[in-house]
Amino acid sequence: MKVLKVTLLSGLALLAVGCTTNEPTVNTTKQIVTLENGKKYSVPEGSSYTKAPVTEKAIKRYTELGVKDCQNGDITWEMYSVADSLNAVMRKGTKEEGLAVIEKAAKEGTMGCSSPLSNQ
Repeated sequence: MKVLKVTLLSGLALLAVGCTTNEPTVNTTKQIVTLENGKKYSVPEGSSYTKAPVTEKAIKRYTELGVKDCQNGDITWEMYSVADSLNAVMRKGTKEEGLAVIEKAAKEGTMGCSSPLSNQ
């Protein structure tokens, strides 16, 4: 009986620690430079990004969902964890779930737009 109590208390302690520990934060300050369509863009390391610049329609939609500062000629990027979540939703989820993923990513700064770097 004593062993059972110790095991249960240990399990509860681990559960409490696991539930209160913060998730790791994403660092978007580390950047890489990519060349797309003859233009250089700086995007966060560990992100996926579009190959083609965003359209006016896409800029409007991204702005509605919370992604700020998108302009003509920009490419969009999202951290791999966001891309994985979006892919999972596209396979088995709803449109609303996909929009929620984008809104959350925009709020957390794990999705955004990158403007072309100057040639200087």
